[in-house]
Amino acid sequence: MEAMLKNKKSPALLNKKNDFLFRKTIKNAGSVEGIGIHSGEKVKLFFHPMESGKGIVFYRKEQNDIFIPMTLDYVVDTSLAVTLGVEKTYIQTVEHLSFALFVLGITDILIEIQGGSEIPILDGSAKEFIDILESLEIHEYPEEVKPIEIKEPMIVMDGNRYIAAIPSDHTIFSYTIDYPHPLLRNLSVQLDFNRGQFKNTVGQARTFGFLKDVKNLRKSGLGQGGNKDNVLIFTNTSTYNQRRFDKEALYHKLLDMIGDLAIIGRPIKGHLLGSRGGHALDIAFGKKVIQRYPIS
Repeated sequence: MEAMLKNKKSPALLNKKNDFLFRKTIKNAGSVEGIGIHSGEKVKLFFHPMESGKGIVFYRKEQNDIFIPMTLDYVVDTSLAVTLGVEKTYIQTVEHLSFALFVLGITDILIEIQGGSEIPILDGSAKEFIDILESLEIHEYPEEVKPIEIKEPMIVMDGNRYIAAIPSDHTIFSYTIDYPHPLLRNLSVQLDFNRGQFKNTVGQARTFGFLKDVKNLRKSGLGQGGNKDNVLIFTNTSTYNQRRFDKEALYHKLLDMIGDLAIIGRPIKGHLLGSRGGHALDIAFGKKVIQRYPIS
């Protein structure tokens, strides 16, 4: 795979102007509530504006005023979802909210959590997070956010699974999946990053799972908040509930990758490629990016 990447050129548009991003927060406070997909616990999030440069920070008043920045340094678990933690306080399943913040360009916000420790699943995608955050209005600061520019190919692999990046003069995302299911074989997508398009396509793709796994998941104490409204459920040959659009599962894998990599804290200028990835692989790649391109 390394050899393939060395000579591969991204189909970037020549001489395309690089757009500087500016730090953003919300103008107004707001809230949203729901249940965690794994815990089934009720949780309420309160969104508060933050000063420029403060970053994305979670806050637990109920647990001795604990603050947990959304950065790779605070990732403590990547099994089934991304969990942030400090001491004995944890914030689970942050990736859908992270995607919403990324696609809206929000860099500074305080997110207070009351109730359970898992970010609510809502409709299973990032759509409702995007809707509530947009309704609070976006405030743009004058400070620029310079993207991390990929200068040479890099990759993290696990068998036939990988996350990679190659140079490009703008941001491109590609993803492939190939699961032993009639609707999930050899699917791929490549998209130039566009905020509006990503809000209305990738951002609306729900998490997915398989009907055959539901009983064992629940026996293990997982999937307690999952249902046919917030999970696209695959049977042996089809789906138990209706897909929102073709390749919804593929788009959700892309949503997860983008949400995970957004924890880096800076956008990436390059062509990012994922194949059969997952949270552990995404976070491992994010850490490799930071090692090669340290954030000052």
